[in-house]
Amino acid sequence: MPDWTRGVHHDGSIMHISNPLPALHETVTITLRTPANAPINHVFIRAIVDGEYHREVMTVTEENTVAHIWTGELKLPQHHVDYCFKLMTDEGAYYYTARGMHRSDSPDSDYFTLLAGYEAPEWIQDAIFYQIFPDRFNNGDPSNDTQAGEVERNGLKSTKPNWGELPTPWLKSRSLDFFGGDLQGIIDKLDYLQDLGINALYLCPIFTASTNHKYDIQDFWQVDKHFGGNEALVALRKALDERGMHIILDITTNHIGNRNPWYLDAVENPNAPTADFFDYDPDTGKIDTWLGVPLLIKLNYKSQKLRDRMYRDADSALRFWLNEPYSIDGWRLDVANMTGNLRENQLDHEVWHEMRPYIKGEHPQAYLLGEYFMDGTPHLAGDELDASMNYTGFNIPARRWIGGEDVGVADGKPWGDTELLPSSAVAEQWLRFMAAVPYAITLQQFNQLCSHDTTRILRVAGEDKDLVRAGAALLIGFPGTPCIYYGDEIGMTGGKDPDNRRCMPWDESEWDCDMLDYYRNLVSIRKNSSALKYGGFQVLFAEGDLLAYQRHTPDQTIIVAVYRGPGESPGYQIPAWQGGLEDGAKLKDLLSGRTFTVANGHLPLSGLQHGQALLLELQQ
Repeated sequence: MPDWTRGVHHDGSIMHISNPLPALHETVTITLRTPANAPINHVFIRAIVDGEYHREVMTVTEENTVAHIWTGELKLPQHHVDYCFKLMTDEGAYYYTARGMHRSDSPDSDYFTLLAGYEAPEWIQDAIFYQIFPDRFNNGDPSNDTQAGEVERNGLKSTKPNWGELPTPWLKSRSLDFFGGDLQGIIDKLDYLQDLGINALYLCPIFTASTNHKYDIQDFWQVDKHFGGNEALVALRKALDERGMHIILDITTNHIGNRNPWYLDAVENPNAPTADFFDYDPDTGKIDTWLGVPLLIKLNYKSQKLRDRMYRDADSALRFWLNEPYSIDGWRLDVANMTGNLRENQLDHEVWHEMRPYIKGEHPQAYLLGEYFMDGTPHLAGDELDASMNYTGFNIPARRWIGGEDVGVADGKPWGDTELLPSSAVAEQWLRFMAAVPYAITLQQFNQLCSHDTTRILRVAGEDKDLVRAGAALLIGFPGTPCIYYGDEIGMTGGKDPDNRRCMPWDESEWDCDMLDYYRNLVSIRKNSSALKYGGFQVLFAEGDLLAYQRHTPDQTIIVAVYRGPGESPGYQIPAWQGGLEDGAKLKDLLSGRTFTVANGHLPLSGLQHGQALLLELQQ
């Protein structure tokens, strides 16, 4: 492709769409940035309306020494409008889509998408999440602790280790080691979280269950007594309201625990009202479990009664907690990728599509987040989920760039890739998954470096805290909603589950306070940056050991540059001209205060230290 094509850019942000969340039938103004020296004669918006191509002429409305800004109007008569750009040159047409520039035409699936009439949870763009595994965060009320021997399953009794001891491996504990963390413990530490800059919590399940992780829910309508019961959630909600903070809870739409009355009744009586809540193995006739785990019983969404109790009834599991006095702000839907899917029944699209209006009717600003370790983009067209846990779109490529850990490595699987991912491949994966969803959805994707299901980022980085800092900067700067896994900000480490679920140490002598200050600074920058919260995204450089991308709104431009290499970096030349920056433009690093200047179309970066990140703000 000719060099000029690398400077063509458009995204679905406020930088290029006059209203990124337009109403149905609204007309929006769309802009496209091209290099000033590009041999372009005409540009057309090509939109798909009523199944036909509609073309709108664009004209140059702004120009400088580096770039031309083309402007056109697009009316939105339907809820989804897909569009691309056709650029006419002397040598023929070029097509610019969400997947980039092409000399050949592209399938419609590669197009940019605008959602008309989509109601996004507005608070999400300002959210900085903090994920808590409740049993391991803080013990605020020792009187409700699970005692040693209190819970028994298959001859194994619960244990109560001292706070700070290492979790017992699953094969020995079967998730029956309880440390005593609870909701009062979270309330007691809200000042700490607020000081860090956190304004939203994501809690792993808190409902009645027999394990420490509580993904084996026995009662969807009761907070586990060992976490303080329903009253403790009311108290937590009140404390969050006093601080202007939000909360989403975790729920298992895919399965229940084997001590849930729904299951016990069905086992005892084949004609029980809940008997059709489950699938039955065609070979054995027994009720299906999730992935063969006896503890977890697979739910069957062919059952209309199950749908009633999960989300259609006014007091259903998913609607009950959205109301006062709990008033939660959304749901993280566990194992969303498998919910409704088993053998010949593949009902996931049907379930999410049906569920959405019930949840939004109860709470229009509720955040619907689905767990997807793989590709969740087919469910992110605005009529099912609001977002996915963006493992493939951010987390996994970022972790592989930092430490070379692919999915499967922690379990020693032969498909686990331990090689560092090239910078170019990271950028390619980010862009491919971003292109698969409307940009309005990209801005509310849920991004993490690690979670309760993955090895801690510090372990992935080989206990190299400089690389963790690099990853944290990538996270804070990336489009979407950042989430910090509890303890990462003070340098906690841990291997595969359950080692990644260690107790949060509250003795500050055990903290890496420099790391805490670094996270606090990053969070503050994010919260005060329009570009990082809802700006556009453009990769400028992805070679060697350096990644650099630009975030932009009309009033702010920030370039995030991160170096992973050993020792001091070589001299890099970032093609600032591709981002529309003119020679002489000055950018100040918001972390160090150092200033850099664009010259000859490039931003020279040299002398970066191992793991160093720059958040370079264009000085107006």
